[in-house]
Amino acid sequence: MTPLASRDDIVALATMPLSRPGETTVPVRMQTEHLVAVERDLQERGVPLDIVEKYFLGLHRCDELPRDLWVGMVTDAYNLAVRSSEAPTYVGVAALEWASRDRLMRWVNAAPDGTMSDAEMIEEYLGEVNPFPDDMHVEVLERDDTGTWSPATIVERTAADEWTVELEDGDHVWRDHTELRPVRPSAHPE
Repeated sequence: MTPLASRDDIVALATMPLSRPGETTVPVRMQTEHLVAVERDLQERGVPLDIVEKYFLGLHRCDELPRDLWVGMVTDAYNLAVRSSEAPTYVGVAALEWASRDRLMRWVNAAPDGTMSDAEMIEEYLGEVNPFPDDMHVEVLERDDTGTWSPATIVERTAADEWTVELEDGDHVWRDHTELRPVRPSAHPE
């Protein structure tokens, strides 16, 4: 896993001072220069362009902002982009996207030393959202060490991170978020 960036790491990517001498705000021109450098760094780390765009699009052309707020927002977006590109599960990606839109989660993650671990973020997400509603067609990871995914249907959510799932043969099994994903169109035609 790529290490997350600190506020100091993000400031160090700036190719010019973020504020004019004697001022504490970051003007639009300096924001633009900073974003170019930060986005280039993400691309060099292998973060796909579509993920970079998703988290950084809203930062382009902000009004002049206080320096600490700007650095916190860019650090949050940078870390969300890195984490999203490395998220191993459907729910992991969904939790990161949810956290990037939820005002409280953005505030927590933008605070100094406030970035939640992926496990904490997933736990918060599952407390707020049911990513696998009843009757949803899903794929279930078989527990036979083959890595095979089989079509199934969600019967009910039995706990924050547990669902009863009905397999095609009628058997019911219980799975957590790491063992479920939405069905791929070719795997379960309607």
